[in-house]
Amino acid sequence: MPEDLIRDLYAAFGDRNEERLRTLLAPEVVWNQCEGFPGGANRRGPQDVLDGILGKNSELWNDFRAEIDEYLPSGNTVVVLGRYSGTHSKTGKSMRVAFEHVYRVRDGQVIRFDQITDTAPMVAAMN
Repeated sequence: MPEDLIRDLYAAFGDRNEERLRTLLAPEVVWNQCEGFPGGANRRGPQDVLDGILGKNSELWNDFRAEIDEYLPSGNTVVVLGRYSGTHSKTGKSMRVAFEHVYRVRDGQVIRFDQITDTAPMVAAMN
């Protein structure tokens, strides 16, 4: 079930379980973070996702978390509503922002991720 796969993906990110993440991300995964997201980019392939997400978030934020409010599955697509939170590693300022994640799943793996979030509170915490 796509929703179960996405729940597993969030757990693996939370545990920083790179081995598990590699099994959940398709070799051709496309990972699109929204424009203006600190450290964000359009990424291709599991290694690029792991380097950019696990590595970059750890550099920028202490205790970075994605808190899930709701999963909205529809066929092979799962929309996830939630909030990011964390404290910027240099300024010590905290942020909490809403997000929407859209996942597309095929053959038991994530093939595409698209992110929508209000980046202004994140940028403000960095200054």
